[in-house]
Amino acid sequence: MSLPPDRDSGSASDSEDPTDDRIVEAIRSAPQPVVNTQYLAEELDVPAEELIVPLESLVETGRLERLEVRGQGSLWLLSLEEELESSDTH
Repeated sequence: MSLPPDRDSGSASDSEDPTDDRIVEAIRSAPQPVVNTQYLAEELDVPAEELIVPLESLVETGRLERLEVRGQGSLWLLSLEEELESSDTH
């Protein structure tokens, strides 16, 4: 993926992609708790197609939840676990 990392790239041993953190933070700071892929693409300045794999990965790891809207695409929101983890660190 072509998104620039949001932290030092010297942490290659981290299992988490820095892009994942950027996606999660974009959702967390969005004006609504649920966003579509196009919103994220505009916030992160990348084509929407480049976000599909990392978004699906974040769903698989339990950081995001996905709602499919028939004929409209997907909506993304933070998982309850991610929300709780965030509130513990703030």
